[in-house]
Amino acid sequence: MNTVKYWLRLVRLFFHYQKKSFRLPYFPVRMWVELTSDCNFQCIMCPNKDLKDGDRGFMDIGLFRKIVDEAAGSVFEINLAHRGESLLHPNIIDAITYAKGKKIYTRLHTNGSLLTEDLSRKIVASGLDRLSFSFDGYEKTTYEKIRRGGDFEKTAGNIIRFLEIKKDAGSKTPETAIEVINFGKKTGKDNNPAKDAFRNRFKDLPLDSFVMKELHNWAGELTQKESSAKYSACPFPWNAAIICWDGLMVPCTQDFFNHYILGNVNEASIRDIWNNDNMATLRKKLASGDIKDLKACSECDRPWRKRIMGIPKEYLWKFITKRMP
Repeated sequence: MNTVKYWLRLVRLFFHYQKKSFRLPYFPVRMWVELTSDCNFQCIMCPNKDLKDGDRGFMDIGLFRKIVDEAAGSVFEINLAHRGESLLHPNIIDAITYAKGKKIYTRLHTNGSLLTEDLSRKIVASGLDRLSFSFDGYEKTTYEKIRRGGDFEKTAGNIIRFLEIKKDAGSKTPETAIEVINFGKKTGKDNNPAKDAFRNRFKDLPLDSFVMKELHNWAGELTQKESSAKYSACPFPWNAAIICWDGLMVPCTQDFFNHYILGNVNEASIRDIWNNDNMATLRKKLASGDIKDLKACSECDRPWRKRIMGIPKEYLWKFITKRMP
């Protein structure tokens, strides 16, 4: 998507968000497609460990292709992850190459523990645009306490080897980041020597960014609601669509347990669900602040985050810069 078209769509999105339109004349600009809800970790800050067995599964590759076909030409980017570890999916490379074949900016988020030499080479060759690793804790004890089920040295080694393969291939893609949740406010400390030593492990390797992310409360599933900002309607239902492995479409990545189901893409198109009665009602409630009966929204910390022109500061910056393919 060229720059002019990108900006025109952003202006259109901003207009309808500020106007608080209930039905939108455009397709979602971002999508999360959950290849699997299963995960091999039980991280302390993630509700995945509380998912019921019936909520775990793997997306059929045929359904994935249907979703991508509908999104092609309209969506800015597609994120191949939501609640689970996407590298568990046996068709992960097929999914990446299919999305890239439709000229969609494609992202993947992973804990990195399942990377192998062969899989790393295939990811580098796949055309994936961005790969981000969740890696919380700069030393073994901290990491393995937070990321239960993980092995600090093994996973760090996997990431280093991936970057070496990327470097040897002379490839600029995928743009690669390590994302760390900022637990500093909660723990009251920032272990700078350990942080520096950890970052030095990636010296002279093509790691494009080291991102510090703020902790959030997963729509009330975790007790973490600290903000002095005033309420503002969450912009997610005006710009994004989230599709779970079984085809259920939900309005936000924070609705971890699918409290508000919009529809099922096995039964209807994304475009139809995007403007159905369920979605229109949700936008109306968010616009008016009438969210007390919406479990995920009423208990979430996102509507009270600091904003500029009604848009969360971190989202606005990403839209203006990093999210533009």
